Amino acid sequence: MKRAITAVLVLLLLGMVVASGCLGGGGETSTTSASPTTTPGTSAEVTSSPSTSTTSVPSETTSSPVTETQTTVTETTSTTETETQTPTEEAYWENPWEYAPINIKGETYWITYYRYRYKVQPDQNSPVYEYIIEKSVDKATVNVCGMDLMGNKKDLGEQQVYAYKTVVNPVKAAGLDDTLTITVWYLSNMSDAFIYPWDVLWFSYISPTGAGDNVFVGIQFDYKGQSFRVMNPAPFQSGLFPCFEGDMNLPDTVNEDLGYLYMGWVALVHLGFWYEWSNVNVLVPQSGVWSDGMGHTWTWSTSPDGVTSYSGFTFKLVNYQWKYEGTVEGVKLQGEGKFSPDLPLVIESEGYYSYKDTNTGQTTVIYGYLKLEDLKLEKNLP
Repeated sequence: MKRAITAVLVLLLLGMVVASGCLGGGGETSTTSASPTTTPGTSAEVTSSPSTSTTSVPSETTSSPVTETQTTVTETTSTTETETQTPTEEAYWENPWEYAPINIKGETYWITYYRYRYKVQPDQNSPVYEYIIEKSVDKATVNVCGMDLMGNKKDLGEQQVYAYKTVVNPVKAAGLDDTLTITVWYLSNMSDAFIYPWDVLWFSYISPTGAGDNVFVGIQFDYKGQSFRVMNPAPFQSGLFPCFEGDMNLPDTVNEDLGYLYMGWVALVHLGFWYEWSNVNVLVPQSGVWSDGMGHTWTWSTSPDGVTSYSGFTFKLVNYQWKYEGTVEGVKLQGEGKFSPDLPLVIESEGYYSYKDTNTGQTTVIYGYLKLEDLKLEKNLP
């Protein structure tokens, strides 16, 4: 399992600059807890004298304007069993980076809006770009059109859709000097569309023959009084081509920042250690180490860190650190921050993701940072 995950991480990280996208996940590691934990009818583990190791990101990152951090991970090797410990409160991060419902005092809530402060450095020689990103989902009505083979526009009327809106407020951007709004319409609820700042694959959903899932309805960019819209008629009528409206040059105007919005975000989401904590009680200090003896190593640790509040509710906080190194492939990843086991979105995350080009030998280090500043909860989905 770990070998497969490592291979995916390596391949997709190497392709990030080209494709601005990657996938990943967690696997199995041996874990240790730094304080006793137990549930009724089970025994607790108590750690003994630990050994520690410290690693850091590649030396190539020294030119980065961002201060790098080192992670210390503790591994314990012996345990003592007892049947007399008081049960410890438990919590597991079961739905990291998934658009999952939230249970608060027995009632179900959904996130319908969130705001992140986001930073990305595409390589160690680039500036650190910063944006405030707001994301929301709601039901809407949009007018759909298509084009026939002769280039004639056909009006398909107003349709009920799900609207996923991203508002990008540049703080220090590559090219943006005003607010950019991206709205994507789908025929059905698309949870992944709510997790990412925008859907880079939108053009691949368009098919005049009606092939595919037929859920993508359209996308619109609004920037400095200009607008560009693409509508996909396939979900409503086959045989028609997409309908384009507005300033055709607008996507090129904002393209560089759009790439940076996606690159660091995806690295933070998919190259983290999130799913490892779905079966670990994060309300007590925990740590783990895994190695295959062939140059691939994971280390991680968590510790509880009080509470935070959003939308009038209080959520438990957990500090985390993790590190991965694949010496054979020249890949090094590390991250730290805070999450809540009660929320699917990370509270704060900072990480470095480096890889070596096998042809040139050059190492590229991507830096990403997210901080959740606000979110809204509702009992029902839109």
